[in-house]
Amino acid sequence: MEEVSSSLPVIDLREFGDLDNSVKAYQKLRETCEEWGCFRIINHPIPLELMSEMKAVVRSLLDLPAEIKNQNTNDTVGRGYVAPSPANPLYESLGLYDFGSTEAVRSFCDQLDASPHQRIVI
Repeated sequence: MEEVSSSLPVIDLREFGDLDNSVKAYQKLRETCEEWGCFRIINHPIPLELMSEMKAVVRSLLDLPAEIKNQNTNDTVGRGYVAPSPANPLYESLGLYDFGSTEAVRSFCDQLDASPHQRIVI
C-alpha cells in the first residue's frame, strides 16, 4: 500500500493586510476550507498565554462527570455534548454553536456550571 503524507495547510494572517497579496490570501483560504476544512493560522494576535489558558479550561470541562456534560444539549445533532463511542472511542466534544452570541456562551456555561474563571476565559 502506498503511504500518503501531507501536512495541515498554513494560513498567514499577515498576508491579508498586504493589498498586493490579499486576493491570493483569500483565494488560498477559500481553497483550503473547501479541500481540507481546517488549517493552522500563523502571525495572529492571540497571546500564547490565552491559548494555553483556553486549552486548560477546555480540558477541565471535558474532565467533568458525564452527568454534567450531558446537560450540554442541542436539538441539532453534533451541536451538544458528544461522548466517546465504541465506533469513535477517542472523540469527545462539547458544543457551543455561536461564540459570537453572548446568550449562547452564557447558556453553554450555565449548562456546564462553569466557574467564574472558566466563563471569563471562554
